[in-house]
Amino acid sequence: MFGRCAASILLLSSGLIFSSWLILSSSQASAEEKKVPMTSAQIYVDGAAIYEKPDFDSKVQDYLRYQTKVSVSKKPFRGSSGMGLFHRVRYGSKLGWVPDTDIRVSLPESVKVAAPEKKSGSKAWEKEEEENLGPAPLYFKRYLGGAVAMVNFTEKFSGKKYSDNMLMYGMRMTGPGTLFDGPPLDFNFWFSLDKPGYYDKFSSGKPSGFMMFGDVMIMLPLIDTKNWLATYGLGVMWTYTRYKVPVKNVAFDSQEIRIGLDADLGIARRFGKYLLRVDAKYYYEKSAYLGYIMSFQGEY
Repeated sequence: MFGRCAASILLLSSGLIFSSWLILSSSQASAEEKKVPMTSAQIYVDGAAIYEKPDFDSKVQDYLRYQTKVSVSKKPFRGSSGMGLFHRVRYGSKLGWVPDTDIRVSLPESVKVAAPEKKSGSKAWEKEEEENLGPAPLYFKRYLGGAVAMVNFTEKFSGKKYSDNMLMYGMRMTGPGTLFDGPPLDFNFWFSLDKPGYYDKFSSGKPSGFMMFGDVMIMLPLIDTKNWLATYGLGVMWTYTRYKVPVKNVAFDSQEIRIGLDADLGIARRFGKYLLRVDAKYYYEKSAYLGYIMSFQGEY
């Protein structure tokens, strides 16, 4: 009888001790959680793993979806095995550990309010950044503007070369992403109402018509300083001519498209957001000739 009573008392005592230990552990854990400062955050990846411990080898207790709102510890903790950083995370009524790479902590309201308002149109932050970092290199700036060119246009008739200086004017675009994403390009599209002077040798009246001229080439830097840029380039050029040349009593209609190669050597000077540029170009198609260009462009 005494033995049964002793056994009952022993079992009861053990149960009380175990219950007390559970309550104590739970209260210590709760107190420990309260000591960890928490802040709002969002899950930054889809299927972020929530671990039971700050260890990649520990059991995964849940997977959270992208942009799930959670509370995380402000301070990251080093992983138990020394690998990675983890934040204590609270989602719903559960607690766990999440890698610091899988979350984005929300900015405090004070920081959000302090940010410049877009509607004001103020670009003070851009100016401040430019003052700190300096303006971007000229080679990586995009410019658009007008150009005037003098091209010593040359043609062959019956095996003989005839040349005349043709005044051309039009559009010029330079810089990265000019026509498509990629390296800095130089793109020109010009127009001329001049008629080659050598047509007078064949015509019996005044010729009429026009010429379109253009090229596109890759620009490569020779010198690139804060306000000066020297480049060279290689590319493709084209011409389209349409002239009516009266010969005796017949109007000879001449149309021609010619495609060739060209090379460029140029120098540019920056004035704030504007660029003044002078180039010499060498054209090679059915015949070879030179051209000289001046352009004034604005940053865009």
